[in-house]
Amino acid sequence: MNLEAKEVESWLSSDEICVAAEEDVFKIIEKWVEQNKSDRKVEFEKLFRHVRLVLVSRDFLLDVVTNELVRDGQCLRKVSDAIELINYASEGTLLQSPRRRLGTHAFVVCGGKYTFCYFPEKNKWKRLADGLSGNRDQRTQMIKFHDQLYAFTGDSNAERYDPVFDSWASLKSLTLSYTKLAAVVRGQIYAINVDIRAKKTTIERFDVGLRSWETVLLSDKGCRGNSCVVAAGNCLYVLGGQHGQKYGQEVATSERFDTVQNKWEEIADMQQERAGAFGVATQGKIFVAGGIGYRIGALKTCEVYSISTNEWQFIGSLNVPRLLGSMVCVNGALYVLGGSQGPIGGFEYTVESYDPTVNEWTQKTAIPEDKIPEKEKPSWRGCALKLSKAVLDKVN
Repeated sequence: MNLEAKEVESWLSSDEICVAAEEDVFKIIEKWVEQNKSDRKVEFEKLFRHVRLVLVSRDFLLDVVTNELVRDGQCLRKVSDAIELINYASEGTLLQSPRRRLGTHAFVVCGGKYTFCYFPEKNKWKRLADGLSGNRDQRTQMIKFHDQLYAFTGDSNAERYDPVFDSWASLKSLTLSYTKLAAVVRGQIYAINVDIRAKKTTIERFDVGLRSWETVLLSDKGCRGNSCVVAAGNCLYVLGGQHGQKYGQEVATSERFDTVQNKWEEIADMQQERAGAFGVATQGKIFVAGGIGYRIGALKTCEVYSISTNEWQFIGSLNVPRLLGSMVCVNGALYVLGGSQGPIGGFEYTVESYDPTVNEWTQKTAIPEDKIPEKEKPSWRGCALKLSKAVLDKVN
């Protein structure tokens, strides 16, 4: 605490500093200033710019904006910009990388009661706390919301995973039927509820304060089963699906719902009909993989959509066909995992990664099925998440 401002700034700018979390960097600056506030307050803004704000939890940032040091100068704008970016961005679009000693970006996979996390940079798996129920399967939906993981298993209560304490909690007020497809847009949970028989689609938004779903718009747009739903910017993209309730009616039709204008917009159709596909948005593009094709079974093919040009094009295919899998983006890299090799196919445990320089998917790793009894081996879904270093030091 007796260092000069230039020495503190040099330390803060390093990628090698040893802290438990990025939040600690802000606390260190605050403590250094408070030790001699009259002289050091003028240095705060210069030091504050070295806090990697997009790697700080949203809740912590909401507390930071009330700090008197932050309310001065450009600091408040930086915090506001970071909150907006965290709300709207996926893991792959954040423009700052974590300090090397933190290494907390990973993806989490859930199947049955089991939960594992994988760290691509270290090529290492760790087992996390078991879920509260054992019925999580390839129909389970997983989203990241306010730096926590939410898992929806049909009509039962949602479960929320806290990466700070490595624990699951049941959310009695939040359920999501299999007919609803959820995603986070602009920091809010949206769901598309499809009623194929009535040929109606309801856009719903979860009111956190009232702990209930509210209807945003009822229409006949996007009314297809087993569509792939991806959030990007202000929009929910509904890609492919089936006009009926049975396989054999797959389509390439695509639309998006603008959550600001509250209206549907048509976009270009995909290159191939597919239902039960999965995807993710990153860097102004939407990547979609797998699913089941029109009268040709489970698919290996993948496509990418350019939001700016409204164009789809094929990219390299997966090594194995996958239906109802997951695609995640961690530190800018794409990974595909889980799912099955068809409606009656076996569950898939391999994880593939995409190399855009050679346009190829390669097997990166496999979910550690050897840690699960044979009779309990489930199907898997995954989601990108930022994990606490303190928790990771405790789990195996």
